Amino acid sequence: MKSVKLLNFEVNILLGALELKIAVFEDELYSRFHPLILLRPVFDLRIGYKSILDRIKHFFNVNSCMLFVRDYLKKSVKEAHRSDSVNVKSNMFDEILFVNGRLIPNNTLKFFFNRKAESKNFVLLGPDKKSIILAKLNGNLLETFLDSSIRDVVSANLLSKFKGKVEFYVSNEKLLIENIWDLIVLNELFLKDDFDNFIGEGKCFGNIDPKVLIYGSKDDLYIGEDSVIEGNVTIDVREGPIYIGRNVEINGPCRIEGPSHIGDDCKVLSGARIRKYSNIGSICRIGGEIESSILHGFVNMYHPSFIGHSYVGEWVNIGAFTVTSDLKNTYGHVRVKIKDDLKDTGLIKLGSFIGDHVKTSINTSIFAGKLIGIFSHLFGYIFDNVPSFTIYAKSMGIGIFELDLESAIRTMNRVYSRRGRTVMEYEIELVKYLYSWTCSERKKFNVVKGRFKFPK
Repeated sequence: MKSVKLLNFEVNILLGALELKIAVFEDELYSRFHPLILLRPVFDLRIGYKSILDRIKHFFNVNSCMLFVRDYLKKSVKEAHRSDSVNVKSNMFDEILFVNGRLIPNNTLKFFFNRKAESKNFVLLGPDKKSIILAKLNGNLLETFLDSSIRDVVSANLLSKFKGKVEFYVSNEKLLIENIWDLIVLNELFLKDDFDNFIGEGKCFGNIDPKVLIYGSKDDLYIGEDSVIEGNVTIDVREGPIYIGRNVEINGPCRIEGPSHIGDDCKVLSGARIRKYSNIGSICRIGGEIESSILHGFVNMYHPSFIGHSYVGEWVNIGAFTVTSDLKNTYGHVRVKIKDDLKDTGLIKLGSFIGDHVKTSINTSIFAGKLIGIFSHLFGYIFDNVPSFTIYAKSMGIGIFELDLESAIRTMNRVYSRRGRTVMEYEIELVKYLYSWTCSERKKFNVVKGRFKFPK
C-alpha cells in the first residue's frame, strides 16, 4: 500500500451541520486479514496510535457512529464499544454516509468529500471499481444498503442495485487496506506522524530517574501520568518520537527507540529492547526485543524473545526465546499463503501474524510470513500456517492435534484472572462458535482429534 499518501490530518468537516450520520461497515474482503479478525471487526485493528475506526472518527470529526459487522461479532462489538448501534437498522436518519471499515483516510479523500459532501446519492469506489470506499445514500437506496449490511458483510454484488441511480466516482489512490501485511507497512508510516496529529508536543507527567539517558529532543517524548522510568534506561528519539502512556513501569537497564508507542498500564522489564516502529498496546509485559511490530494488547512477553515485523493479537503468551523470523536467507521477498494462494508481499522484511490467545512454548521459532490461528499452542519450529485451536508440534515429530474446547476456555479463564478480568458469557459463546466455524480449516490441515502428549 505504498501508493497511499499519509499526510497530516487537517480535517474540518462538520457532519453535524449536514445532519449526516456515519455508518462504518465491513465488506467481504475482511477475510484477507484472517486470523487477526476472527475475534474483532477489521476496523478494530491497530495501526500507529489508533485503531482504524478511531482514525475514521477523527477524520470525519465525529464521536460515535453506527457499526455493521459480521453477525456473530455483534455482542462482543457492542460490549467493546459500549454501543447499542451495532447491526441496527435505524429510521432516524434521512441520509447516511457509509464508510468502509478498511479505510485509511488522507487529504485526498478530504478534498473529494468536501466537494461532494452536499451531493445526494454517490458512491466512491476503489481502483478495482468493486470495493466501496464511501456511499452517501438516502431513500430506497439507503434502505437497500442497510438491509445488506444487517444480513451480511457488504459485497461487490450490491453495486448492481445502484446502477443508474447514483453518481459513481473512482479513486486513483488505494485508500483501503488490502492485505494483512499493509498493517505493518502503514504502522511504520503512522508512528512517525501520529505524535504530531494526536499528541502535539512532548510532555512528562510521570517520574523519570535522573540517570535516564535521553538522546534527542525532549519535545519528541511524551510520558503519561503515574508512569515511572527507572535509572539506566536509554531513550532515543533522534529518529522519531516516543509515546509512553499512563501507569507504565519501565525497569532499567533497557533501551527504547523512536518512533514507538507504549500503551497504558504496560511493564517493560530489564533487558528489553524496544526498537523503532514498535507499537505496544495496553497492559502488555515486555522483556525481550521488539522491532517494527504491533502488539494489540494484553501480550505477555516476560522473557528474552524476538518479535519482528509482526502483528500479535490479544492475550498472547510469548514463551522464553520465542523468535519470529522476518528475513529470508536469500533476502528475497517474503510470501504469505492466503488460503491456497502464495502471495508475494513485495517485502524483504516481514514476520508473522499471530491470532488472539495463542501460546508459544520455550524456544519456539516461527518462519517468516506465517499465519497463526487463534487459541493455538506452538512447539518447536513453525514452518506452516497454523489453524485455529491447534497444538502444533510437527518439527518435534509429534504432529498437530486439535485443542480441546473446554481446555481452551479453562486456560482463557486462568489468563484473564491474572489480569483481574472475568470471562463473560458472550465471550464463551463466541469461542464456541469459532471453534465450530474453524473446524473445516483444521480438517484441511489434517489436524488430529485426540489427546496431545509428549513422548516419554
